[in-house]
Amino acid sequence: MAERNIGGGTTVVPEFTPGGKRPNPWGWMAGIVIDPGNTLTQIAGSVAIKDPANPDKTRDHTKWWLPVIVAAVIAVAISLYIVPSIVIPMQAEAISAAVQDGKIAPEDAEMALGMASKFALPSAVVGAAIQTFVMLFVIAGIFHLLFRMVGGKGSFRNARAVVGYGMIIGTIGSLVKLPIMLSKETMFVELGPTLFLPNLEPSSTLYKFLFTGFDLFSIWWLVVLIIGLAIGYRVSKEKAATVIVLAWLAMSAIIAMLPGGGLGVSG
Repeated sequence: MAERNIGGGTTVVPEFTPGGKRPNPWGWMAGIVIDPGNTLTQIAGSVAIKDPANPDKTRDHTKWWLPVIVAAVIAVAISLYIVPSIVIPMQAEAISAAVQDGKIAPEDAEMALGMASKFALPSAVVGAAIQTFVMLFVIAGIFHLLFRMVGGKGSFRNARAVVGYGMIIGTIGSLVKLPIMLSKETMFVELGPTLFLPNLEPSSTLYKFLFTGFDLFSIWWLVVLIIGLAIGYRVSKEKAATVIVLAWLAMSAIIAMLPGGGLGVSG
């Protein structure tokens, strides 16, 4: 066991030792949902295990890549469902509307439809896989730098493991939204404050900000990050919450102001 001072208290973080109970990544994926506090404590204790062959070095036993692969595989599988049934028909409808408004010539529209039918699915599948790993390292890198700036004692391994296992929450969100998307034939599934603001225009920055940043599963994910990074970086949950919430508000605001505003990617 290792004692870590967190916010004036002492948290006991179990450390894996050769011959002891080995880390259980599959159990941790379930534990993130069922018992996040205990699970994230175990993950923190497996980030830097002394190498029996070289006591001066440590090894990361979290297998952070496993939940990321699971998230990527499910993202690809979901793309295989929604691109042919939702995305391509939406693109076709938009192109037809542009032709009727005189913005696109019929021959150009036919070419655009052919390109969409040919490349939409492969690009979505590849994009879903790559985006999952890019998001992992970008988000983990940002939080690692922020927590080090406020006095956190953890390493990038801590952020990588917490963000990696936290992706399971977003994956659950995607699976919950999938049948709603298919039944309504839309990418835009509202599970946040925009549900209670029916008069708010989807094209407005405020709508995009609320839709992207305050989805039910986004909030759940933030709670997991607060617990995990507080433990991993040995700071109070209050400090962790302040850092993560402020950073998330800033990122959501930036995304909302970009073309497209992140609609359809929340959760």
